[in-house]
Amino acid sequence: MLIFSDVSAQINFFNSTLDSIIFSEKRDALPRLNSAQSIATNDYDLTYLRAEWNIDPRVYFIAGKVTYYFIAQNDLTQITFDLSDTMHSHRYIFHGVTIFDPARPGDNTVQMNLNTTISKGSFDSITVFFEGEPASTGFGSFTQSSHLYDSIIYTLSEPYGASDWFPCKNTLTDKIDSLDIIIQMPDQYLAASNGVLIKNYLFDDSTRINHWQSHYPIATYLIGISVTNYVSIEEKAPLTSGDTVAVLEYLYPEDAAYYQSSAPQILPMLKLFSDLFGDYPFKTEKYGHAQWNFGGGQEHQTMSFVYFPNIFELIAHELGHQWFGNKITCGSWQDIWLNEGFATYLAGLTYENLAPEYWLSYKSTNLNRALKDSVGSVWVDDTLSVSRIFSGSLSYSKGMYLLHMLRWKLGDEIFFQAIKNYINDQGLCYNFARTSDLKQHLEDASGENLDEYFDDWFYGKGYPSYHISWSNNADGTISIEVNQTQNNAAVSFFEMPLPIEFKNATHDTIIRIENNYNNQKFLIAPLSFIPDTLNFDPDLWIASTHNSIEYNSNLSSEYDSLLNTSLTLFPNPAEDEINISYYNNEPKRNFLVYDVCGRLIKEIDAVSSGFYNRFTLDVSNFAAGLYFLEMNTTEENKIVKFVIR
Repeated sequence: MLIFSDVSAQINFFNSTLDSIIFSEKRDALPRLNSAQSIATNDYDLTYLRAEWNIDPRVYFIAGKVTYYFIAQNDLTQITFDLSDTMHSHRYIFHGVTIFDPARPGDNTVQMNLNTTISKGSFDSITVFFEGEPASTGFGSFTQSSHLYDSIIYTLSEPYGASDWFPCKNTLTDKIDSLDIIIQMPDQYLAASNGVLIKNYLFDDSTRINHWQSHYPIATYLIGISVTNYVSIEEKAPLTSGDTVAVLEYLYPEDAAYYQSSAPQILPMLKLFSDLFGDYPFKTEKYGHAQWNFGGGQEHQTMSFVYFPNIFELIAHELGHQWFGNKITCGSWQDIWLNEGFATYLAGLTYENLAPEYWLSYKSTNLNRALKDSVGSVWVDDTLSVSRIFSGSLSYSKGMYLLHMLRWKLGDEIFFQAIKNYINDQGLCYNFARTSDLKQHLEDASGENLDEYFDDWFYGKGYPSYHISWSNNADGTISIEVNQTQNNAAVSFFEMPLPIEFKNATHDTIIRIENNYNNQKFLIAPLSFIPDTLNFDPDLWIASTHNSIEYNSNLSSEYDSLLNTSLTLFPNPAEDEINISYYNNEPKRNFLVYDVCGRLIKEIDAVSSGFYNRFTLDVSNFAAGLYFLEMNTTEENKIVKFVIR
């Protein structure tokens, strides 16, 4: 990496960065899919965890105890936790009584019979002791490794790996409301974990204790610890709200000086995401990076584990997860795109806003990856297949493009407001969400029914290819015909607004056409120049490929049937004014403008001056958002959407 003083100049774009992230997350999860949540753990709701762990990174071993506070969801005579059968649990304490040898039925759980019944709705607690060498899974939810001159132990639990190394509840339905993590280790080491380090002290001449504490709800798989001889560096990130966020870097000693010689890229990213989606979700605690040996990263809540904390795209991806994945967590692995598609798109937004010279390359890389799989959907149909859950094509890149196309379809103002409403929904934030929750916010903000969009792009499979014919007409108008094919029969037609660029040697402009059916014909009003080139989707808004363009000088003769009803708006989206054009066989036409709530905003009676007519609508006083223009004739009404930004 080249290091410069200017933030944008520090960045190198490597189209393999996301491949590394995906590979790391996939391989870490691969051996653990069979350790999914026990149904018996649904009987209680966790409220608090106090975890006390003894770790020496030079020894592959963990010992400790966990105390859980919970609310019984049913009458309970037994408590069950998920715990790998390779781990030992010899005793537990309930109501002050020590009970030995909890049941181990051989299904990666530990079962503790209670000496009294816990009534439904009651608040109670239990302490479980455990120790052992966590199962060696090849890549490791619990990994011992080394860096220069020393050892390191770190964890990675997504999706079901937490039970490899401590008794827990593997779930996407129950977050722990708060936790204390207390780690005892040899005195030369530091432990990185979630929340705030409230105590760091020597217990005796050779033992150090780190006490981390968090008061934000957390999903089990987002709990993480890493222990080695870290060097700690703390910075402050200012937010537009006026608040600041503590940024904590835990670095290998051999890399600390190199990091300090570079401008920290995380600071402008924190500000950007806070501006777009609301302040950093855990700002009263911290955001941090702990260095580890994997090439990718893992978004442990408030402290991501990363290979190096100044790899631009990697740290943007993991930071994005703090909003999308940690503040709101997917409520099922079927909806993992709510984590990974968003994080991939937020990494793209850092390119768009902080290093725009790489934005087109990033879109191209993800578009190519998204189109590699035409047999699966973004919706995960097999949550026991790690290759499917962590599909780079579907969960990451096509998930990103699902969002990118929604932004194009709805316009920036509506799209970002809808996402902000979603991420700050009091019923969802610091909780779990499904795709239907996001869809509802998008529909509420836009006034559109998005059933068909999600049927095509979320549940559907494959992608469209477009063949576009066009010609310049003698009256200055432009004829266009759009033909679409699909490479998977699961979707009969992808309805999408399409960006069409017209160019000549000195001018260019992009118009938006609403492609709602196959072989659809359009008449474009005369532009301020005569184009000699048509380009389809030059800014890569649409997930399509194998597109073709044909100039057909005979095309205009096919458009006579359109002349009575043709209605064109340009530009769309607009800011100050919109040019409205139509062909006419009546002396007068009536135009009505409605907002998304159906309120009549403006009425226009247009008097025709000839066969082809055009007038300008002043929209400078319109609020940003989606509107509908209705043209009334004696024969029919025609409605066209337009966006003010």
